[in-house]
Amino acid sequence: TLHQEVNSTTSYLHSILSNIMTADKDFTFEPIPSDPPIVEAVPTPTPDYTASGHEEEHPSDTAILAGCGLIGWVVGGPFLALLTALGGNWAKKKQGPFGESTRAIGRIAEAAGKKTKDEKLFGKVKHSIGSLFHGKKSTCEHCNCENSNLNLH
Repeated sequence: TLHQEVNSTTSYLHSILSNIMTADKDFTFEPIPSDPPIVEAVPTPTPDYTASGHEEEHPSDTAILAGCGLIGWVVGGPFLALLTALGGNWAKKKQGPFGESTRAIGRIAEAAGKKTKDEKLFGKVKHSIGSLFHGKKSTCEHCNCENSNLNLH
């Protein structure tokens, strides 16, 4: 097996190294075997990077609408946002590049939404905007200190 071949190769190399290290002391050398063990590499199958692996995972309608609408808004404003959101809703069940790209955008938007909830982003934005206009000191939820800037921790 591969493990046994590795062990025999390791012990062979160890014996060579020990001979080299002791050669300076006693000036004796052992001959190297003429047939060293041969280790054969076994090829592994190359992964298919073209397959998305998400064929069974379908994002929600809200994620598709929000993701496609956001891209449309960035590229062309509110009118294109409406068109891309509705077009994404139409293309989500289609096969081919339009359907796959729409589902990928939906998965990205869904992951961003989950991360937003995990990080409590809306609360943080609310506190930061409130501190700009009110000038009040807010209490930090981590250590209950009073800071005007919550990003100190």
